Amino acid sequence: MKYFFIVILTVLLAIQLAAAEKAGDFKLENIEGKQVKLSDFQKEGLVILDFWATWCVPCKNSLPKLNELHKKYDNVNVVTICTDKPRKKSEAISHVKSNKFKFHTLFDSKKVVQKQFNVTNIPFSLIIDQDGTILYEHTGYQRGDEKHYEEIIIEWLEKQAENKENTE
Repeated sequence: MKYFFIVILTVLLAIQLAAAEKAGDFKLENIEGKQVKLSDFQKEGLVILDFWATWCVPCKNSLPKLNELHKKYDNVNVVTICTDKPRKKSEAISHVKSNKFKFHTLFDSKKVVQKQFNVTNIPFSLIIDQDGTILYEHTGYQRGDEKHYEEIIIEWLEKQAENKENTE
């Protein structure tokens, strides 16, 4: 009986750990006021999900680097999630538009998605593949952090090319 209990606990723990590594889908409003889902962006490839706010200086410093990655790789979507309160939404939109950022901007003023990913500090970034597997997590921003993101992107691209080659 004791052995059976240990086996069940081990299986449940393994299931929980596997689930923790997957990003669940969500729906938020984008900068144009339309509801979009994470899965919409995953169809094209990797997603860099970045949580930020207008009052956060490191967040605002990271956005130009994220924009560069978004423009550089066709199959990488940078999706930023602004966590500001509703009254700051226009300030966030102004910041994104005045800097001519091309990445996708979503709004999570109710902190639903922030709670879903257990985000306690910003900036907070995740790199998520098409299956929802979280490949990388990072909190904070210092110049050069984007190089780590690019390493993950290149590694993923190489695996995709290898998989394609093996299936042909």
